[in-house]
Amino acid sequence: MKIGIIGGGQLARMMMECAYRYGFEFVILSKEKNSPAGMITNNEITGDWNDTECLKKFAGVCDVVTLENEFIDYKKLECIESLGKKVYPSSSNIRLIQDKFIQKETLRSLKIPVAEFSDVKSIEGIRSFTEKYNYPVILKSRTMGYDGKGNYKIDSDDDIGTAMDELGKRGELMCEQFITFEKEIAVQAVRSINGEIKIYPVVETVQENHICKYVFASNDLFVNLKREVEKIAIIILEHLNYVGVMGIEMFLKGNEIIVNELAPRVHNSGHYTIEGCYTSQFENHIRAVSGLSLGETGMKENSSVMINILGEFDGKYNLDFLKKVNLDENSFLHLYGKHENRIGRKMGHITLTGENLNMLSEKANLLREEIKI
Repeated sequence: MKIGIIGGGQLARMMMECAYRYGFEFVILSKEKNSPAGMITNNEITGDWNDTECLKKFAGVCDVVTLENEFIDYKKLECIESLGKKVYPSSSNIRLIQDKFIQKETLRSLKIPVAEFSDVKSIEGIRSFTEKYNYPVILKSRTMGYDGKGNYKIDSDDDIGTAMDELGKRGELMCEQFITFEKEIAVQAVRSINGEIKIYPVVETVQENHICKYVFASNDLFVNLKREVEKIAIIILEHLNYVGVMGIEMFLKGNEIIVNELAPRVHNSGHYTIEGCYTSQFENHIRAVSGLSLGETGMKENSSVMINILGEFDGKYNLDFLKKVNLDENSFLHLYGKHENRIGRKMGHITLTGENLNMLSEKANLLREEIKI
């Protein structure tokens, strides 16, 4: 089976690394040559996925197509489907999730708790929303927002004009009630072609400049929330007839769960699953879209910590530091093969597994200091 992946970044690379042992071939469609995923396949097509002819060339050599991000126009996925190729997640799933307003409307129709929201088209519309729900509020672009891009926190009337100027060029907008949460939590859920569903542990995520920096996973965490989170995940996956891994990001306020956003793909908050769980999110995604049975999602040890390696400087880097990095049997380093470092860019990640979450966190931070990226 030849599995096509739209996008050649680290998510595609980790899917491939986890599934090569099944004998699958992978075809990558990347906008840049020798991408992180392209480095580990002979089948990299370089081109723009908005180019219909390029898409047709790519689809023509694939048996099934999946994607590593949700930013391809769903109409392009419809084009692939019109050629008789299966795309997972489907174009209809991507259409729904791409537009955060439609996404929230769908969640609300399923009686899944979300923040209050409204589409807005003007400064007056934002003011009307704040009169009802008070400051602060979050102004969001309905599409193409990630890692904090496309969001603007409005604290007073004075911020509205600036927020509109900054986000208005991105397209249609929506307002959301600001949630004063205690923790940000997330879960990966996976559903196969055959309707089989598996749910990963509920994890805590910690953001730095709107980018996930830490993930804490443990059998001791969120035991009282497990059943409710699983219920939410199953409702979403089954309603959408979804195939593949989905990341579900949530706020925790007391014992109340509020769903923030859905990611129709493998997700940063699930990187720990490569070493932390019996079957990683990446392997299970490929299992799901290829028709294999799903693997077990429980943790191998009691706890796991993941730290994103976010670039600390701009420019070239070298790997000389690897000669001194102290890795033991429970420490795992992943570097994504990106050619250039940038401040805040996701360059790799570290995972540690063991029993005590606090000890793992301390050890992970010390290890991060040894990595000169």
